[in-house]
Amino acid sequence: MTFKHSLVTLSLLSAFTYSTTIMAEVSEGIESTTGYAANYTLTGDEMTLDLNSVSWNIVKVTNSKELSKALSKAAPGDKIVIAPGTYPGKFKLKKSGSKNKPIWVTGEDASNMPILDGGDYNNKTAFAIDGDEKGIAYIYLQHIKVTNARGGITVDNADYVTIDSVEAYNVGQAGIHLRDGSEYNIVKNSYIHDTGLYNAKYGEGIYIGSDYTKWPGGRSSSEYNPKVDYAQIINNTIGPNVTAEHIDIKEGSSYAYIIGNTFNAAGMIDILNGGLSYIDFKGNHAEAAYIKGDQNNNKYFENAFEVNTKSEGWGFHNSIHDNVLIFNDEYYSNGTISITMTLALGSKGKPKSSESTKKKSLDHWVVRSNIKGTTQAFNNTRIPADTSKMYKGDISEN
Repeated sequence: MTFKHSLVTLSLLSAFTYSTTIMAEVSEGIESTTGYAANYTLTGDEMTLDLNSVSWNIVKVTNSKELSKALSKAAPGDKIVIAPGTYPGKFKLKKSGSKNKPIWVTGEDASNMPILDGGDYNNKTAFAIDGDEKGIAYIYLQHIKVTNARGGITVDNADYVTIDSVEAYNVGQAGIHLRDGSEYNIVKNSYIHDTGLYNAKYGEGIYIGSDYTKWPGGRSSSEYNPKVDYAQIINNTIGPNVTAEHIDIKEGSSYAYIIGNTFNAAGMIDILNGGLSYIDFKGNHAEAAYIKGDQNNNKYFENAFEVNTKSEGWGFHNSIHDNVLIFNDEYYSNGTISITMTLALGSKGKPKSSESTKKKSLDHWVVRSNIKGTTQAFNNTRIPADTSKMYKGDISEN
């Protein structure tokens, strides 16, 4: 059973009853009927939007053992309801839901979300959605907190997964990672902060895809399918203390929709991987729109958006528009500055680290394209206004 599909244009919106359970605040760039990015085209295989119409098998859990058991036995139509409290351990879901009967994993109380505590920010992932080569799909994860693990949430070989209203914080590397051929997934209404505690250069807020060195046949012993397409990253708050990019769109990934998010640059310090911008566009055909970004007096912060290439043929046809970016311009007028970054800390905070110092001349461009590719940028607002610091590189203004 696989869940890979080609896009088709369907007039199905009227057939969906949008559930109040998953209704997000409608904003610019969001389709009001579905809550999806306005430019996302339905495949016809999205999970039901009306969660109230499903006849759920309710599975209530109150401790780590019960949660692990519920996840291991999960079946289409299961609603796993997690009571408030702290759940030590690392949790994994390897089962698939179905289009009209997803698997729904949710905190019982949205105002007192359960905390999944991995116990060590240099060890695995707090919550893993982990399919095999055949793939899993149709999973709704909602109202949980993940903390104290190397990663907050990872999604591998899984399609049509929605991560809604979660909090990922105090993790060793990235907050949320969509990886290994996972497509048509959504991260929305969530709060991601305080990442990169173990290794600052891998402390992204949301990581889409994999570096080309980890593709099949690459230099790494870990191999991941790079095709992580049609991700929707909607109405999240990312930062403070996200040490690397707020969103890293890797080469091999296409059609990411980054809509309506709020970025806080305080605490960013990745000087080695170019992680001093909100979004690093290394994939193709991504859209970033209706974003609010604030430098928040981070003197190391550089450009709001950067377009780069790590592998031939990638970094093209991205669209960046209708964003509002606040800069602290006093930091880029003083020439070159010296930045020191701690590369890694020991497990559980025990000292074991190295430092790297790099001199940088900070520019504060709204969009900087470092490749000769097609990037569109328009209707962006820079505060304070500076027409000489809007766009640099091969950029088409509409």
